[in-house]
Amino acid sequence: MFLEGDAWYNELQELIGIRTVQVILFSLLSMLFCQFLKVIIFSIKEKKLMIKALFTTGGMPSSHTATVITLVVLMGFFQMSDSGKLEYSFAVALIFACIVIHDAMGVRLEASKHAQILNNLVKNEDEQTRIELGFGKKGKLKELLGHKAFEVVGGIIVGLIFAIVGYFCFA
Repeated sequence: MFLEGDAWYNELQELIGIRTVQVILFSLLSMLFCQFLKVIIFSIKEKKLMIKALFTTGGMPSSHTATVITLVVLMGFFQMSDSGKLEYSFAVALIFACIVIHDAMGVRLEASKHAQILNNLVKNEDEQTRIELGFGKKGKLKELLGHKAFEVVGGIIVGLIFAIVGYFCFA
């Protein structure tokens, strides 16, 4: 590779270990996989191609959950196989994953319910009034924000699969 002889490339390699790149790569791949699954699931539900599901929050499976599960499990696998013990960075990733998953099923799910209620309360108002009230560019609050428990479980399963595959690809 033409970059291998460059000094900055060598410094970057020393700074960022290959395990770090592998964890980032598989965590992001699990997120992207979930978003593509959402396109398929939403398209089947709506009986038309729903490309916008690539960029949506909420729905099945939880890409946030898949990402953090892949992150924490892959970090644990690599740390155990490389040094035989879990480092403090694993603890940080674990706590981060718990917060993200709790937020997805808690705060964001409640915000989804509130958006549905508010949209119903103003459904008889004209679009301009709803926009002036702060209901977004289209006069409607986004309702798909959080996740139900089974959507989070779907994200956990995807995250575990990507972590296991990632580990065995590079073990």
